[in-house]
Amino acid sequence: MRGEKDIREAASAYARPAAAEVQELASILEARYGKYPDESSGPVLDQLVWFLLSTRTTVENCEAAFACLRSRYPSWDGVAAAPEAELYEPLRPAGLYRARAKNLVAALAAIQSRFGEASLEGLRSWPDADCEAFLLGLPGVGLKVARCVMAFGLARRVFAVDAHIWRITRRLGWHDFPGDAPSARGAGRIQAIALAAADPLSLHVNLIRLGREFCPAGEPLCEGCPLAAHCAHAKGLDSAAPPGPGAF
Repeated sequence: MRGEKDIREAASAYARPAAAEVQELASILEARYGKYPDESSGPVLDQLVWFLLSTRTTVENCEAAFACLRSRYPSWDGVAAAPEAELYEPLRPAGLYRARAKNLVAALAAIQSRFGEASLEGLRSWPDADCEAFLLGLPGVGLKVARCVMAFGLARRVFAVDAHIWRITRRLGWHDFPGDAPSARGAGRIQAIALAAADPLSLHVNLIRLGREFCPAGEPLCEGCPLAAHCAHAKGLDSAAPPGPGAF
């Protein structure tokens, strides 16, 4: 049975970090990986399609499928008008091409119904909550994709949580929610913490870069990790995790 000291240390490992600590962590990552450029001047729908294709595949496969679509069809309205089965071949590089084609056609139809064309530029004037609600109502769009579109395509101060960030922030001590996939409640907690950073988009991208270099799904490479001093796992504080998901 754990003593009071163990429980106290575990609780502190999952305590919400101060805003200054979050910004310090973000600055450390920016010093290593740089700031992510603002892409929000481009078509918002490009971002939606890219992130829809990015789920459950590699970046390389996503980019190949996206490039195939753009080379074959002159516009997203052209994609929307294409027979679903015609999209299988260009979507094949991303895998799950039948499901992706079905979701893409349905999402584009919903967008055309709302905006009169295959365009999401109308979202630029919408409040954050309305943007998120509309995007979440599109087929195939979950919370991560919706917030990625808002962050990358609309330059909104939101913070998307993928499996890499879910894992890394648990090790950092930002949450103790279970499982390999982000829950809505856990993603909300992480977003509330991450928005203390001056540039949440760069923090999002740089945490993913950190995961690839130091913090993979297997054994993390804590030695040499630039965030070791900020990480509950590296300091051994998460070994006596408190009972109950999200308790702290």
